[in-house]
This record gives sequence, C-alpha cells and structure tokens, in this order.
Amino acid sequence: MKRAIYLAQSHDCAANLAGEAYLMGLDHDRILYLWENDPCIVIGRYQNPWAECNLKRMEEDGVRLVRRQSGGGAVYHDRGNLIFTFIGDKATATREQNFDLLLSALSSLGLECELSGRNDITLGGKKVSGNAFQTTATKFCHHGTLLVRGNLAVMGDYLTPSETKLSSKAVKSVASRVGNLAEGRGDITNGMVKDAIIAEFNRRYGPSEPIELDFTTVPEAAANYRRFGDYSQILAKSPPFTHEIHHRFEWGEANLRLRVEQSVIVDVQLYTDALDTTLSEEAATALIGTEYTKEALEHRARAHGGTPLAALFTLCGEQI
Repeated sequence: MKRAIYLAQSHDCAANLAGEAYLMGLDHDRILYLWENDPCIVIGRYQNPWAECNLKRMEEDGVRLVRRQSGGGAVYHDRGNLIFTFIGDKATATREQNFDLLLSALSSLGLECELSGRNDITLGGKKVSGNAFQTTATKFCHHGTLLVRGNLAVMGDYLTPSETKLSSKAVKSVASRVGNLAEGRGDITNGMVKDAIIAEFNRRYGPSEPIELDFTTVPEAAANYRRFGDYSQILAKSPPFTHEIHHRFEWGEANLRLRVEQSVIVDVQLYTDALDTTLSEEAATALIGTEYTKEALEHRARAHGGTPLAALFTLCGEQI
C-alpha cells in the first residue's frame, strides 16, 4: 500500500485547499493531510456568500473568503482549528473508516466524542467537527475541522449575513451548537491532536514519516490558487439568486427585485405606486449589467442624484 502523511506549512487557506487538490492527483492508496489556517470563512461549493456571510465585517477585519470544492455549509477557520483531510481510493476508502480513526485518536487523548447528525463529531453534545466529502473518478476525499481552541466568540460576527431578503436554490448552512475540544481537556493543543491522528493513521495503515510542504511554493498547487482564493471568482461562481427590497419612500412604495448571476445584475423588476411612471424602466436601464457590489450601486446612486432612484439604489447598496 502506497501511503503518505503531509503537514502544511502555509496558513493560507486557499493555498492549502490548492494543496489538497494537488494531493488528490497523486498515485497513493492513502493520504493523511493536516493543516491550519489564518482567520477565514470557507463556504461550500454550492453556497451563496451573500446569504451566508457578513462580507462587510469580514472585509473590515481582514477575514478571507474562500470557496472549497466539496459541498456542505460555511465554516469559520482560525489557528485554533485543526483541519484534516483523508484521501483514498474511491473503491476502498470510506467515511466510516475515517470517522472511526478520528474517534479513536480523540479517545486516546481522553476525549470521548461521538458521531452525530449530518456527519458531525460532538463532545458533550456540542459540535467540535464538521465534515464534507468530494469524489473524483478514482479518489474519495473526506475533509473536516476539529475545533481545538477556536475563537467561538467571533464566529457569529462573520457567519451572520445581513437581513437582506435573498431567494436562491443555493445550499444553506445548518446552525449548530459548537464547542472546543479544550472544554473536555484543558491542556489540549493542536499539536497533541495532530500527533494522535498521525499515530492512529500509522497504526492502521503502516508507518509513514510526515512530510512538511508549503503549498504556496509547490508549482502544481500554486497554479490552482485562484480557483479557491480569488475573491471575484468566488462571487462569480455563486448560484443565481434574487435580491428583493421593499421600502416606503416619500415619493411612494417600492418593491425592487434584482436577479443576480455570476455577481452581475441581469434582470430588474421595480413595482411602485410612484406618480412617475418611468421609474421602472429607468431602474432596469441603470442596473442591468451592473456588478452586484455596494460600490457599484453607490456609483449608480450618485449618477441619479436628486431623483427617487438615488435613494433606492443607495438602500440596495447598504443591504449588500
């Protein structure tokens, strides 16, 4: 059996996901890959970041937005969170094997965790690990988080979107009561968990010496970086959705519906009781083809300064 253990030296989530994609192409029967990231929000392949995240707060605090290729919901990563990846042959590797390995490793540290719900691992009823899966023609990839000492206090700051009314078929995250492994063992560290998982992997599949790699310097991974970490690409790959605004202005009641595809407004419907019957057509002319960003909407508002549309476009921009 050809097996390997890789430890990421980079803390750039996009680089580490590109590294994971690179590892999936290697000719190995079993791979264990362990990594840690600087603060970021990682959304699933079919998720809408506007509906999942507080993008404004993330930008203010320097929290990256990253999109992975597997499904599932949005998660917050920081250096108190250990991420694991198991890569194996599609015909033989299973999630059940991987979960059993993880639970055994955690048990060796005195942490009696359980598998629960939608592929979560819990400790004392709190979610400490969320998991997602991806398959190719030949490989099965199972990756997930292990909250060791994650900053739980800030998760809600970034994973709570605005109250904007969005309608989409994008996958929604499921809220869970989360906790840290540190609640079960006060002296726990990422290193201790890492060592326990490596030891259990080696016990089951034979000894392998961990290999440290900085995937920002591996050409095959670096070439794939933008796929995971380019902000404009992440937004453009969001499923189509509708943004609806309902507000009463001095000039009348307005119901504005924006259809957004690949982060661009492609259709506009304005329903209003305003006396000016040209507003609906003017709104469509002004907004179709405009990027779905606060800055672009503010630019349109300034271009229509002094008109009812200025206030409407400003409100729309504030809700993004």
